[in-house]
Formats: sequence, structure tokens, C-alpha cells
Amino acid sequence: MSLRGKLIGAQNLCPYKNYMKHSYLILIILLTANFLAGLVFFDLKNSNAVKVNFYDIGQGDGMMIEAGNNIQVIIDGGATDKMVEKIGQDLPFYDRKIELMIMTHPDKDHLGGLMDVLKYYQVEQVLITGIKCETAICREWDKIIEEKNIPVKIARAGQIINLGGETYLGILSPRENLSGQKFKNDNGTSIVAKLISNGRSALFTGDIGFKVENKLMESGANLNSDILKISHHGSKYATSSEFLEAVSPETAVISVGKNSYGHPAEELLSRIDDYGAAVKRTDLDGDVRMEIGN
Repeated sequence: MSLRGKLIGAQNLCPYKNYMKHSYLILIILLTANFLAGLVFFDLKNSNAVKVNFYDIGQGDGMMIEAGNNIQVIIDGGATDKMVEKIGQDLPFYDRKIELMIMTHPDKDHLGGLMDVLKYYQVEQVLITGIKCETAICREWDKIIEEKNIPVKIARAGQIINLGGETYLGILSPRENLSGQKFKNDNGTSIVAKLISNGRSALFTGDIGFKVENKLMESGANLNSDILKISHHGSKYATSSEFLEAVSPETAVISVGKNSYGHPAEELLSRIDDYGAAVKRTDLDGDVRMEIGN
């Protein structure tokens, strides 16, 4: 259930030519030539069924992908210890391994709950943007990562994480190397990832706003997804009507809790209603569990 030791460049895939032939065809159809230009693979073991759990953890994002064959991918963890509790409810007591943890950006409502996950589970690999963060929570994060000697990779558009079979997680943003850079507002640096399995898909958008949405649409990447994790907990400054049209989701999931920001904004809810997607909210519906593969 381990991630392979290092990124495998597309140019080094010759020994896997026959195995990957069909997978390449799918990727070429689903992702653009521009996206493929930076293609990089790192693999997980095979999976059959794919489940996506959007956890009710209050005001924050916390999700787990269960890709089958005991493969789990964590995307963000909210601000409190609720995330580790939710994972513990879904995983058997003997499964103490998380194959991949993605921290979309280092805001507390995405990073805070990952601390306990790092402490209580064996995390095999972490994917981050690498942006400069000097807060106390970031220092604690760095300390745990170093103490547990967890391999860290820097996210970049063009990476493809093979979850096995016909299941992939493609990184769509950031589109440039942000490692070591400092940002006053890091929402726009969020990792954006698209999960693809057997012709179905889900798009995870972190806290990106209109500006990054526009860049994604202009990039030519195939954003079309059955499930859209609404950006920034339903902020009115994200998930434009144009972006909804580009993604064309059947279901829009809003990870949100009690807050003073007005999330989810009425403007945002109106845009989703105008588009016609079904809405699931963790503050109203509790944990939202969906399947995209079989």
C-alpha cells in the first residue's frame, strides 16, 4: 500500500508501456495536451471502488478518498481534532496507515486537524505547495513532518497520482512552482485536484477564488466533473457561474460550519441554483458520502 519511492517521469515509463497504454489513452482524452506537457506520475496500488467522504468538521475542509484495497487519501483536515475522529469511525482499528495526505494550503481551517492525523496515523507521503508559512501551526507541522521523516512532495499542475486501475488524481493547480514563496493571502495558492475513476470524477478546489478559476478555464484543462467541492466554504468571491458551466457538476458539496463570514453566501447558492446542481452541505447534511467508481 505504499507510494513508490519517487516521482517517475513520463520519459522513464518505457518498462510499463503495455500496462499503461490504456491509461494513457484515458488521460489524453480527459486532460489537455497543455496539461500533459508537465506530466509526472507517482503510483499507489490498485483499487476497485472509490468513495469520497466530505466530513462534517465545522468551518473547514476535511475529506477522505477511499480508493479500495485499503488506499486512503486525505485532503485537508479542518481546524480541530474532529478529523482524526471521523477517520477513526471509517477505518478499521487495525488500519493505521494513510497512503497520501494533501494539504491544499496552510490556513488553520485546512491544516489544523491534520496535526492529529499525523500523530495517530502512519502517513506515507505528503503533498503540499511548499509556500512559506511562519505561523505557529506551520512550525508545528514542519516539526512533526521532520520527526516522523515523512516524504514531502511539492504539488504542480501536471502531476498524476495513480490510485490503481482506472483511478487517478490529477493536479490542476498551482500551475507554477510556489515553493518558498510568501503570500499575504494564500487562498489562491490552493492545490486543485481532479479525481477520475471509471469515467466519473470529482473536483477539489481548496479556497481558490475567481482569479484562479479563470486561469484554470483559460488553461484548457478539462474541468468537467460529476462532483464539485465548492471553493472556500461557499464564499461569494468564488465559484462563478462560468466556472460552474465549465465544471458541469451534478452535485455541489459545500464544506462549512458555524461561522461569521456569511458562508455559504446567498449569491453563491443562487448561482448553483441557477445552474441546477444538487447541493449537499456538511452543516445541514452532516457527513456527505459519495461514490464515483465501481
